[in-house]
Amino acid sequence: MSGLFAFLATGIADTAEGRRPGARYAMLVYVTAADFEAAQRRAAGVAIGAGWMLVRLEKGKPIAANEASGDPVLDAAAQTAIEDGSALVVYGDELPPAA
Repeated sequence: MSGLFAFLATGIADTAEGRRPGARYAMLVYVTAADFEAAQRRAAGVAIGAGWMLVRLEKGKPIAANEASGDPVLDAAAQTAIEDGSALVVYGDELPPAA
């Protein structure tokens, strides 16, 4: 049985569409997996597969499939992950180099 997990991460844009190559961004990665360790591996792979490099998972947690965040973008991403196995939300502003 798979659970839903969310990870706060940072990554450097490589071939990520619509992002300046070399810039660092914050993101949320949603994945389904059997356990937390498998979810960590999958989350990093999802971000790398979407054109990010040097992905760093800052923190993560399991979330209930019916747990609403109150944010429509995040709720839609969680639902996409439930349906498709993963979803990635990248915040619009670049992170400063020292952050």
